[in-house]
This record gives sequence, C-alpha cells and structure tokens, in this order.
Amino acid sequence: MKRRGFTLIEVLIASLISTVVAGAVIGTIRAVTDSTKALDISAQAMSRVARADARIADHANRARMILDQSALEILLWLPTEPFTSSATNTSDYDSIQANELAWYVMNTSAGTLSLVYTTNRNDRTKYSLSTNWANLRTSLTSQGALTSIAVLEGLTNEPIEPNDFNEPVILNQQIHSRASGFRVQDNDPCSVRRFSFDGYLGEDLGGLNVQFSGRLLNGQNHPDCP
Repeated sequence: MKRRGFTLIEVLIASLISTVVAGAVIGTIRAVTDSTKALDISAQAMSRVARADARIADHANRARMILDQSALEILLWLPTEPFTSSATNTSDYDSIQANELAWYVMNTSAGTLSLVYTTNRNDRTKYSLSTNWANLRTSLTSQGALTSIAVLEGLTNEPIEPNDFNEPVILNQQIHSRASGFRVQDNDPCSVRRFSFDGYLGEDLGGLNVQFSGRLLNGQNHPDCP
C-alpha cells in the first residue's frame, strides 16, 4: 500500500486546528491565572481590612470619649488607670493625659489610615477637655513627639464635591465619589459615642469598599461635661 503525503490544504487545516486549540488552551490558562490573581488580591485586601478593624475595635472598646473628630481624623481618650473608688485613682482616671491620646488620621496624599500616639508612653502631661486637639497634634508633630503607624494602606481619595475635605464626608446624606474619610455628624465630645469611617481601596487592591464603625462600650463623660 502506497503512503501518500499530506496535501497543502490538509496541512493548512491541521495547522489551523492546532492554532485554534493552542489559543483556547492559552486563553483558558490566562483566565485561570487572572482569576487566581484576582482572588489573591481580594484575599490580601480583606486580610488588611480585618487587621485594621480588629485594632480599631479594640480601641473603641477601651475608649472613654471621642475627644475630637473631623473628616480626616478622630481622637480617642484611652484611660490607662483602672477605675476604682479611691479618691486618688478617681482623680487620675478623670485626667486626660498625653499617653492616653490616640488619633486615627487619614493621610490623603499617602492613602493611609494611621494610628498616631505619643512616643513617650510615660508622658503624663494633663490636658483640659477644651484643648484645641488639632493644634496640639500639630505642635507635638513639630516636636517629634508623636509616633505614627499605618493601620490601613492603599486607600483612594478622589475629591469630594463641591467642598473637598474641608467639609464632612457626608454631603446631603450621601457619600460623594470614592473619597476616604470619617463621617461627622456631631463634634460634641460629651454626647458623641460613635464614629465611622468609609473608604475605598485602590483598584490594584480590588477597589474594595472599607467601612469601620466604633461604638464606645465603656464611654464615660469627663467631669467638665455639663
């Protein structure tokens, strides 16, 4: 029996089929790879958010008051003394001391939410409830007296319309654009017992919407509150 060679048409058809099959295989591999990468990015983003949420929840649970808040930062008062009925302890417990201050600050340029506190953990400088806390943080920063730790990175900050971050994140009861920041409805430290943060991770982190909220479970007013 004579063996015949492939005709040109048969060779072209075989080549075409091979190309189609190879393309399909490569396409499937790419799809699986892209899907795996997307899942990995999503898992990393969720892990970051979970760690940040745990830290913030711990502070919210221990905080006595929310001393100050704006669209870009909040200040928690975390007493270091255990509460007892002794006169000395009560006096110390009612004093707002430097090492009891914990700021959470949104850095719009770096896209980070950071925990800021006094570097000297033995600094027991006392402050009144009426202290201008924003000015205090600025002053302590210029003195190099504060430590900052990024709690969450990769946050986006597209501008808020029309007033940018000089106004609260909530405008007309709706969140405008994909800006990250704190919701501010009342800034009275004697009555506010809750804070919340809305943000978005960048597209390279899956564009995940981030929401933190904290309710002061052990909130107690300062003696200077009415």
